[in-house]
This record gives sequence, C-alpha cells and structure tokens, in this order.
Amino acid sequence: MHHNPYLNRVAIKDPRHFFGRTKEIAKIFSRIGASRPQSISVVGERRIGKSSLLYFINNPEVRARFVDKPESYAFAFIDLQQKRRLTLSEFFKELFSLLAKETGDRSLTRLEPTFDSLRDVLESFRRDGRKLVVLFDEFDAITANRAFDLEFYSFLRSVANNYDVAYVTSSARDLQELCHTQLIADSPFFNIFTNVFLRAFTRGEALDLITIPSAEAGLSLEGYSRRILETGGYFPYFLQIACSGYFDHLSESNKLVREEVDATFLDEAKGQFRFIWDHMNDGSRGAIREFIQTGSVGKEHEHVYEDLKRAGYFIEEDRGPRVFSSLFASVVSRPRIITTELRETDRAAMAVHDGRTEKVAAPPLIEPEGHIGRFDIVRSLGSGGMGDIFEGRDTDLQRVVAIKVLASKHVEDETMKQRFLREARMASQLNHPNIATIYEIGEAAGNPYIVMEYVEGETLSDRLGNGPLDLKEIVEIGLQTAEALAEAHERQVVHRDIKSANIMITPRGKVKVLDFGLAKPLPAVSRGSKTRLTESGVLLGTVSYMSPEQATGRGEVTHLSDIFSLGVVLYEVTTGRLPFEGDTYFQTIGAISKRAHPPLKRYRKDAPSALVAVIDRLLKKSPADRYQSAADVAQDLKSVVC
Repeated sequence: MHHNPYLNRVAIKDPRHFFGRTKEIAKIFSRIGASRPQSISVVGERRIGKSSLLYFINNPEVRARFVDKPESYAFAFIDLQQKRRLTLSEFFKELFSLLAKETGDRSLTRLEPTFDSLRDVLESFRRDGRKLVVLFDEFDAITANRAFDLEFYSFLRSVANNYDVAYVTSSARDLQELCHTQLIADSPFFNIFTNVFLRAFTRGEALDLITIPSAEAGLSLEGYSRRILETGGYFPYFLQIACSGYFDHLSESNKLVREEVDATFLDEAKGQFRFIWDHMNDGSRGAIREFIQTGSVGKEHEHVYEDLKRAGYFIEEDRGPRVFSSLFASVVSRPRIITTELRETDRAAMAVHDGRTEKVAAPPLIEPEGHIGRFDIVRSLGSGGMGDIFEGRDTDLQRVVAIKVLASKHVEDETMKQRFLREARMASQLNHPNIATIYEIGEAAGNPYIVMEYVEGETLSDRLGNGPLDLKEIVEIGLQTAEALAEAHERQVVHRDIKSANIMITPRGKVKVLDFGLAKPLPAVSRGSKTRLTESGVLLGTVSYMSPEQATGRGEVTHLSDIFSLGVVLYEVTTGRLPFEGDTYFQTIGAISKRAHPPLKRYRKDAPSALVAVIDRLLKKSPADRYQSAADVAQDLKSVVC
C-alpha cells in the first residue's frame, strides 16, 4: 500500500513538500535581500497558499539559499489566523519571544512590551549589523483590530525608514481595504509595500505537483496529468484534492473509473466551488455561464474574461479556452446565496470576487455590459484617491484611456461625489505635457466618472523601491514637476497632494503629475484670510508631504504649500528617506511644523551644493522664505550641474 502524499489540507511547513511560486519567491527575496530591506504584501484568495509561502520563506535553509549572509538576518513569523483579538502588549510579547528564539538571546523575553523596547532592540541590531524581517500571516487580523491604532502603523513605518527592517504580510485583499478606520487606511505605512499577487499555478508548476510527489511515493500520476488538470485546473488546493483522489483509487484498484474519481473530488471540493461561485460578481458569473452554455464569451464579457483568465478561472490550451475545472459547472446552475454569517477571513476572500465586506449589496462600479458610454472597459488598474481606476478604450477615437469611477463605498455620499468631481473640474483646466490630461466627465448608473489620459510607466514611489535615484534623473524629475506646478499655479489651481506616489515616470523619462483629487482654486479673498484644511474633521492630503501650514491647519494654503511638498519629494528621491518623520501621526505633524530637516548631505554626500540649496529653500518653514513660484524653482534646477 502506497502512502498518499496529497492528504495535507493545511499550511505546508516542510519546504520539501512545497511546490511552485518560483517567480514570487524570487521577487520577495530580491526585496528582502536589498541593501535596505523592502516590505512585501502577499495578496491572494483563501486556499491559494499564502501561509505556505510565508512558512517557506521563513525556513532557515531556504533563507540560506536566497540571501547573502543569512546570519545577518533575524526573521520573526507571527501567525495571526487565530489571534483576531490580539492586544498591542501581546503582540510585542510574541515578537520578543520569537526574536529571543531566533537570536538565542533569552533576555529579550524580559523586555517591556512597548514601542521603546522594540526601538532598543533595533538599535542593538544596528550595532551588530543585523536586519529584521517580520512575517505577518493574515495581517488583516491586525488592520481590522481596533487595538492597533494609527500610532502603531506610524511606528512601524518609522522603524522601517530608520532601521534595516522589512515586513512581509499576507492577506486576502489589499491591506488598506481592510482597515477599521479610513484614517488608518490613509496612513503612509501602506505606501512602503510592494504587492505580490498569488494566483493559480503556471502549467509547469501544476505538473510538478502532480508528478513529483506521486513518483516519490512509488505510484506515478504522470500518465493521468491531463485528466487531473481538467479536474483541478492550476489551483494548488484543487490539484491536491484531485491528485489525492486519483492516488487513492489507483492504490486500491488497477482499473480507474473516472466517474468515481470525480465524485470523490466533488465530495471535498464542492463547498469551495460554491463559495467561489456565490461570491463572484455578476459580470464574472455571466461570463462563465455564457461560456458553459455556448463555448465562447461575447464582446460584452471580454474584459471580464481577461480578468478571470489572469486569476486562473479560465485556461487557454491548444484545444482552445476552458473553465478551469470540468466539474465547476455543477455549481453554476445553483441560485446565488450570500452568506450573512462569515468569519473575517471569509469576508476578506469574498471581497476579492465582488468588493463586498460588511455590506453585501453595493452599487455597481460600471455598467453590467462592460462599458461606460462609448468606452469599453478593458481591465482594472486598481484604486487611487477616492475611486477605482480602469483601463478603457474609446470606441469613437480608437485610443486607450484611463477611467476613474467613484468607489462604491462613496456613491451615496454627496460630499464625496462633489470632491470627486472637483478633481475633474480642476484638472480639466490644465493643458501641459507634464500633467495627465482630462478628456471627459460623466455619470453612469448614478456614479460619476472621469476619463483621462492613460499613462504608461511607474510612479516615483515605486521607482524609489530600488533606492535613491541618479542625480541627473533627480534634477530632471524635479524640473518637469516644477514646470507642471507652474502651469497649475498660473491657472490658479493648487494640487495639495504632491507626493512621490502622484508622480508618474513614463518609459521615456517624462514626468506626469497625477490625481488632482484634493485640488482647489487659489482663494480670491485677501491674503489675510484663513483657508482651513479640514473637511468633516479629516485632514486632506498625505501628512508626510504636507507643508507646516497645511499640516497644522493654521495658515492659508496657497501654491507655496505645493512648493514645500515638492521639496519633500526631492529630498526623498535624493536620500531615499523623508525629511520629516515621527513615530505617530501627530509627531510627524510636529516635526514638519517645528523641526529642521536633517542635512541632506548626511545621507547623500555626492549631492551638488546647488541642488542642496534648492531643496533647503523649498523646505523653509515660513512660506515667505520659500521660492515664491514654481517657475523660479524650475529656473534654478536648470542651473544645477551633476
């Protein structure tokens, strides 16, 4: 009797039993192993293998294969799956206990469970040349936990910026979508992460899972690979179930009855099939149902088909496309059921399919036909500011566009609608090669949308993931951004949220300033009047990039605030760090308003004195002491020699 190697249904902790994820592993270790470790957010649906991946990364033998000088790293794996009521004190105790085990220093278990104690540990790590990597499995247990407030996230960001610290998190959705308050969701902490999305295996990875364990167990399934792939698709969880069924049936009898093996598979897989189907959005369900009935997907579902293919629910083979599992049709005819009593992890996984969490019914972001007016929806590009962003195609002008639709959680909020449309009105006044162009403003199914220029490239924030930039590139980016701001200010428009994440760099090196979502006209009243920054008690903008008058709300916000924010960006791209930081939100505001920024040459000794002088003047606390126009900034940057 052969031992079935496919019986495990929980996280795989032994690296010898881990298969696939070659690209994802390489990407994660390239970030962890950088000269300054970078943080990673692993995002994927439930049962896709997130926990197994984190266990694999945490294994000492695996680390030794992927990082230089593994002895200079300390890893701490915090499993949060069963700790959804964790307190801050318990978190620190567990972290110190894990670090004591990792380093052999038992004195760490006696530390007070506080921010200061962790900072002391990191100071000792710095002296020893040691880097810290903290792995959080099911990090949404933290983001949804009210015991962890804004101060916690501000602290984590601060230590990541000031020490060799990186975080690797796993969650069913983007972390910000799972936060228990909007203030936390807007925290700069979440800007330090690079997303790694876990989807279905590649075909090669799926075949390895089918053939290698079975051959090692003495009963090869290689001859049944095609049938197993038809049953389980490329999803590791369903492949495990399918392989297990085939292995057991072949062990018991030399004659394999396909119907019996399929019945065994459905006994175990049907519940997950139903979960997937019940929580897909209407567009995805329509595309799959149409394909099962007709063997093809109509034009109205083409963009949905591409998203489903990317996720692994459609597979394209030599014989043509197919639904990932030949047995998935068994759940398609069922009436849709939305479960009201769900675990937090189920709510998170459910939202991957149709954006639902606490509210089961949400207004559609786009029309069911897959288009908005004359614009065909091609794919989702993610979320930004107050809305969701899609790649679209203008069917009249035959060009690619970006379409920003107000997020579903805001469609009933008239104030948010007005702020969303204000972005369009402000930006539509501007016509400049360094500003993303607005083409059209409209409304579909009660939701406002903005059609704008589709900009290819990467954000300056993403570019910074590889460390400080080349000096010539810094000057050129600063020059183009200053010229964009000069145009906006000439039109009496203040951006109010200049930051590295809102500056796009095209493949040809051209700057595009994005997201005038917080833009406002320059006040027409006297210079002595006060323009407050708060609306409904919320500070507008990203705090680390705010000017003193913007952060405190005590002064008039004019174009001089944008000029200060440009100084923050230039300091950041030159040194790789922000000029003003604190362990908490309010400490950061205090640093911006009261403390001088660290001398730039402390972190970038080769910076030209002329560039340093420009940045220092941009960052003056008093608006009167700064450059008085973005055009003047551009002029001085032109004279910087690198």
